[in-house]
Amino acid sequence: MSKLSFFIRRFHSLIALIPIGLFICVHFMLNSSIFLGNEAYMTMVNFMKSFPFIELLEIGLIAIPIIFHGIYGIYIVYLAKNNVLKYKYYRNLAFYLQRFTSLIVLAFIIWHVYTLRIAPVSAEGTFAALLSMLQNPLTFVLYVIGVVATVYHFTNGLFTFCITWGICVGDRAQKIFAICATALFIVISIWAVGILLALAVA
Repeated sequence: MSKLSFFIRRFHSLIALIPIGLFICVHFMLNSSIFLGNEAYMTMVNFMKSFPFIELLEIGLIAIPIIFHGIYGIYIVYLAKNNVLKYKYYRNLAFYLQRFTSLIVLAFIIWHVYTLRIAPVSAEGTFAALLSMLQNPLTFVLYVIGVVATVYHFTNGLFTFCITWGICVGDRAQKIFAICATALFIVISIWAVGILLALAVA
């Protein structure tokens, strides 16, 4: 691996955590306001839309990192040698799922951003569009798949990030962190699906 390739892979890994991973956590936190009712959710949406320089922040800190991570991620998927059917141990399966979910997440993000950020013209329009989509059973299932795939990609990516950057060294440490990452995936997935259910019945 060349020095340039090494640097790009490290950068690709880093932006998956900061700012993308941080944004995912904040996004879930903000959407959790739906548990307090529609009015609380709309207040949070309006607050975010009125945040100073929000468009510039979305482009610079969210859109550009996600586009780079997605494009280079596709390149990594293209290079990957998937042999999960031959070697059925856990880390090999996780390696395959990380790349498989990356394609689901990319498609989901494009769909999500287009329908809720590009098409609607107001916070009320965004909320109405989201409710309408989630009240459709097929769309709801697709959202659940997209969100759960995103959570897996993030939590498993957090685990591989710690290995790549030398934070989690040794078999024992990696086994413990793998359990923690799996538990985090389950907790956040339940939380995220709960948000979708709350929105679907709002």
